[in-house]
Amino acid sequence: MNIDKNFTDLLNYLVEPKALDHGGGKTICYLTFPNSRIQYVKQKLNDGWLDIVRHKGLSPVVLSIHKVLKDFFQTDDYRIEVGKDASDSEDEMRELFDSLGNNLKEQEIIENAILSKQEDIKEIVNGVLVITDLEAIHPYTRFGPIEQKIYNRIEVPIIVMYPGEMTGSALKFLEFYPEDGNYRSKHF
Repeated sequence: MNIDKNFTDLLNYLVEPKALDHGGGKTICYLTFPNSRIQYVKQKLNDGWLDIVRHKGLSPVVLSIHKVLKDFFQTDDYRIEVGKDASDSEDEMRELFDSLGNNLKEQEIIENAILSKQEDIKEIVNGVLVITDLEAIHPYTRFGPIEQKIYNRIEVPIIVMYPGEMTGSALKFLEFYPEDGNYRSKHF
């Protein structure tokens, strides 16, 4: 797998006129890469890929899912305070993490962050949303259900940096979640 070539192919797909395809009128593209290449992709994004996006005439805006979660968990009622809430009981910690994940999903924190950022991007000529740090949503959820919830409300092109595995038209988040063929996006 050549991640750099796949990224170039993804960008070429974004800038070429679209014919009807399985994605409908939405332009959501996933750059899929193995877990072992997460650091490589982060480095490439910071060391040149965003410049290549700009060179293609697009205006990238990055949304870090890690930052979204960090901001949420700092204010959530079920947050874990280091040294105070840690427990030796595996069951207690599992229950605490389940509560965090349930709050995250029920309040649609990630979905709202994406849709909010989309509003900013709609004001930018040739704006494109680049979603990074997707691995941070484990163990709370996968990205497929998030895409399903917001798909009909997407109005800007989106690039999702997706750590996982592509098997035919299905994606396997972080290479160990079950295959999910419900994505309506384009995969690279």
